[in-house]
Amino acid sequence: MFFISKWSPLFFLLAFINLVGSLILRIKGTDHIDTGLIAVFGFVLYTLIGAGYQIIPNSQQRQIKYKNLQGVVFLLAVISSVLMISGQFFYASIFNLITILVFTVHITAIIHNVQPVTVKFLLASIVYANIGSLFFFLSELSGHILLQTVIHTINVGVLLNAVIGVELAWIPMMLMHSLNIRMGNIIFWLHQISALTLIGAFYFFDYKFILLGGIFEAVVLLMFFYVIFSAVKSSKALMKVQPPIKFFLGGHIFLISGILMGLHIAGSKMVQFIPVHMDAMVYGFAALTIFGGTLHLMPRIVWNMVHIKKAREGKTIPNVFQIIDQKEANISFYLMMIATAVMIVLDFMMLHNFAAGIYIVTSLYFFYILFVKMFIFYIK
Repeated sequence: MFFISKWSPLFFLLAFINLVGSLILRIKGTDHIDTGLIAVFGFVLYTLIGAGYQIIPNSQQRQIKYKNLQGVVFLLAVISSVLMISGQFFYASIFNLITILVFTVHITAIIHNVQPVTVKFLLASIVYANIGSLFFFLSELSGHILLQTVIHTINVGVLLNAVIGVELAWIPMMLMHSLNIRMGNIIFWLHQISALTLIGAFYFFDYKFILLGGIFEAVVLLMFFYVIFSAVKSSKALMKVQPPIKFFLGGHIFLISGILMGLHIAGSKMVQFIPVHMDAMVYGFAALTIFGGTLHLMPRIVWNMVHIKKAREGKTIPNVFQIIDQKEANISFYLMMIATAVMIVLDFMMLHNFAAGIYIVTSLYFFYILFVKMFIFYIK
């Protein structure tokens, strides 16, 4: 790696804490919209800031200027997280907006090459992060923007742009295939149109247009799935695919189910199933995809940090592929798939406490194999 951000693992840790925090609040009976805000801003958005500080400088082959500013952004994110967890959403929205604005100015200052399709997707993700954060603030300030619009701006604009852009590059790379650049650019522009359409439909909150926007987005995602599975299917055995890719593919399953649920809710107006839709999209698609991304990225960050330290001491360190136990990572993947599916079923049956409890237990195993083991590796 050309650049190593020592702050990225801390953003990942903060995001995981927010994920678990949102689930604990669900057990305590907090409204699903409030827990959704914590999940999409505290978990999704702050993960992407951490990933952005690592991925974007390396895509540009440039060092970040004023590196300590990452610490300021992290502190602002921590304050926003604490305020969200404590239910102070208005003040949280202010600190979150400042967090995103500082991050945007800091990270975009090094971007000079916007031709790579992944960079285009990440830039679009940053733009929507600012729009979503502004919507969050305005919603809390005046209530004129619905929180459903805020949440979908982050999920559709920020999360999907980042996921599509990163997976189009990472999955072919990990499988030693080349990226279909032409198809990637087509998907990029179509997704921007579908994202604006869907977010606009939520802004005016018209179920008919939400349904049509959702169908348009589903068509774009089918094109994305085609590119991804074209790369994966050439692998000798799906079971031998690296754990991060399994997490990505598992996330796709819940993305498909979440979209189908959303289309059904928009068509039938059966809003009582919104928490189930949220399970599939946030705790299924978003969480599994982010877990896969951090499982790929964080070991490389920590390995490089340790490599520099050990190299100066004249010591040897293991290969980067050896510091994550593949068997444990695979077990975590299957546990998370089962836990998410069970969570969806239990929420469908209105057993919300059991659903969140099962998910927390299995996610803590992932926390052990990644965060705890990376910390042990670092301090040895």
